[in-house]
Amino acid sequence: MKNLILTLFCITSLMVFGQNTKDIGGKVLDATGNPLPGATVIEKENPQNGTTTDFDGEFILKVSQNASELVISYISYESKTVKITGNYINVVLKPKENQLDEVTIKGFPSVASKARVRSQAIQSLPETTVAINAATIEASGIDNIQSFTSQISNVTFTQAQQPGVNFLTVRGISQIRNAESPVAVVIDGMTLPDASAMNMSLYDIELLEFVKGPQGTLYGKNAIAGAVNIITKDPTNNNKTKVMLNTGNGGLLGAGISSSGAFVKNKFYYSLNGRYSSFDGLINNTFLNQKVDFSKEYNFRAKLKYKFNPRWSATFVQDNFKVEAGGNYYVTKTDLFDATIPVLADDDYSSEPFGDVLGDSDLSNALSSLKIEGSLENAKFQSVTSYNATRRYYIGENDYSQYAFSKVSQQSDSDTFSQEFRLTSNAAEETKLNYTFGTLFQNSKRYLNTSTFLNNTYYEGGFVDASAANANYSATGLVGNDDDNTIQTIAAFGFIDYKITDKFTLSAGMRVDYDKLTNESRISNTSIENDITVWQPKFSLAYEFSDAVLGYANYGRGYRSGGFNSDATVKFNKTYEAEFTNNYEIGLKTSFLNNRIIFNNAFYIIDFKNQQQYTFIPVTPAVLGIYNFDESRISGFETEIKFKASNTLDFFAGLGLNNGEIKKGTYNRLTNAAAFDYTTSEVVDVSGNTSPFTIESTFQIGTNANFKLSETSKLGFHLNVDSRGTQYWDPLEEYKQDPYTLVNARVNLKLSKIDVSLWANNIFDTKFNTEFFPTAEFGFNNLRFPNTPTTVGVDLSYTF
Repeated sequence: MKNLILTLFCITSLMVFGQNTKDIGGKVLDATGNPLPGATVIEKENPQNGTTTDFDGEFILKVSQNASELVISYISYESKTVKITGNYINVVLKPKENQLDEVTIKGFPSVASKARVRSQAIQSLPETTVAINAATIEASGIDNIQSFTSQISNVTFTQAQQPGVNFLTVRGISQIRNAESPVAVVIDGMTLPDASAMNMSLYDIELLEFVKGPQGTLYGKNAIAGAVNIITKDPTNNNKTKVMLNTGNGGLLGAGISSSGAFVKNKFYYSLNGRYSSFDGLINNTFLNQKVDFSKEYNFRAKLKYKFNPRWSATFVQDNFKVEAGGNYYVTKTDLFDATIPVLADDDYSSEPFGDVLGDSDLSNALSSLKIEGSLENAKFQSVTSYNATRRYYIGENDYSQYAFSKVSQQSDSDTFSQEFRLTSNAAEETKLNYTFGTLFQNSKRYLNTSTFLNNTYYEGGFVDASAANANYSATGLVGNDDDNTIQTIAAFGFIDYKITDKFTLSAGMRVDYDKLTNESRISNTSIENDITVWQPKFSLAYEFSDAVLGYANYGRGYRSGGFNSDATVKFNKTYEAEFTNNYEIGLKTSFLNNRIIFNNAFYIIDFKNQQQYTFIPVTPAVLGIYNFDESRISGFETEIKFKASNTLDFFAGLGLNNGEIKKGTYNRLTNAAAFDYTTSEVVDVSGNTSPFTIESTFQIGTNANFKLSETSKLGFHLNVDSRGTQYWDPLEEYKQDPYTLVNARVNLKLSKIDVSLWANNIFDTKFNTEFFPTAEFGFNNLRFPNTPTTVGVDLSYTF
């Protein structure tokens, strides 16, 4: 009885205490709408009760039931007393008057990283990470992943064939055609399951982050080389609308509108974004006398956020884009029938496309997601439900010449449902243990069809008339690939950071994925199943030598899933193996002069098992496939520095060096393809050769400058130089891309509510190949895909 009375007393006391307190949540921002992490929030009537905002500028404070005001303060900003009018408050702080004319040079602000799901200072993270906030994104004119990666060492992004065929390469690990991405792309907590979606335009972005090294422990399979975190801006409490117009060479025209506000203040928010652009093109087909790189793009994003109370919220996002463009405008030698003309060299940029077929392509992506978030007493809970549908199609040239032999089409569709749950600790300075745990279920259905359409006039007319004028392409294609693939994934993961001492932190994580793969071939009318259980561990040690110096070492296992080819050939099997890496990295992160100089360095070694490579058999119709090298290794070094010379001028630079080597591998080279024999081959040992797509070096340098003209206007400049070293296109080291340099610049003028930007990309019209196919082996000519020439334009926006 005594214990029962004591228990009832405790429960009653807790209920009374709960009734005497209430939760107040909110967000602290500066005048430009950027969050202020580390701001102090105090209950005015009880100064001993307080908290600080996190890296997102958000806070939750339990105050007495009768509390009526909060006091908000932040270094160099005026303190503000706000009335508690509800359970959620948005607060905007103004800089102190004496700070407006401050002559002391301020350092770089601490940008938040979300590489390990929870927010933490980027310089305290034992990972090689680049993160930029909304102000830098706007000043740099970053509007897609390609323009973002142009400022990051050992990272390159190119596009070939059509929108959606991307080659994102990180530390020598590259995208494989018709296979999985090497990098997880995460937008607002949802991982995009199809690599084609990397072509999305970036707008209304709060944070962009690139984390190098294997990130599969937290982000799952196919994050073998890293992860891109994209955080879009949350809807605002106050109504805000912006209209945008842009124009440029090549017939570029664009318009957009964004609007954000609250249906119910501090409770129910919305944001809507719509963009449209059209481009006539700059690359000419000299046979058809038409531009081939034309495009139209449509973007739409709607976000609804509802706060049930300070601790719980739900956010629904519908994010769509569609691109209609040219495609498949590869360049080959000028006359296929003239034997005196040599095969196309890898450095021959003298010709433009001249095929008889004008390529046409479509890419669309629709992402629907619902995120439910809750702040518990010591942790945060997330439920992320998403459905993603990607459609990619093209039809165009197959012989890439002025003659009419054949056309080719490819359709690639994917539909993916994902459900993920996460539980993440609330980080604080005094907390020794931080953690993230989660589970994932994903079901992905993929469809791939490749078909060839023959010119009946030529093939049924005795192989005499191959002229484009008399072409009669068949309506029914010869099918080379026609497959349905299903991948079902169940995963569980956990990651912890433990402070052994105030300076020494141990991190450890593990993820287990069970993948079940099914392939159904319509051509052979067969069905194959395969399953695999994969463990992805990750460990790191970090030591703070001082507040400004962090040394770290980490190990991680990377995993890119295997799959099925349409058919077995002499160059590849019916199945290709999953790719694994063991990654070792040591690094040093430093800052000087009160964060005016940030200087970070990293060394790494990546050991591959079953490194994946793409090839094909040029039968009619062609059969596409992926094969593996047994063992490969990439070792490298990278260094990045940022220097704030003044409050209006800063510089950045990055250097990356890579050495990629095939340790053990073979390549099956066709030896009689000129006679249309696609079964006779020789096995070539390529051990010791450079692994394809490994770029030997990258070097970036640039500057950002912003000068205040008046209280409501300023002038900004941005310059970025992106230099890339040698890259081999094939394992035989017969063809390579020579080093080249791209220069981009931007000038921005802000006049109160009007914003005008002048920009130019590839200023010196540098020519290079975004892709090169060494196809002389197959009995016909090499192919190259040309890059985009110089583009210039002007952007105009008005905010009200």
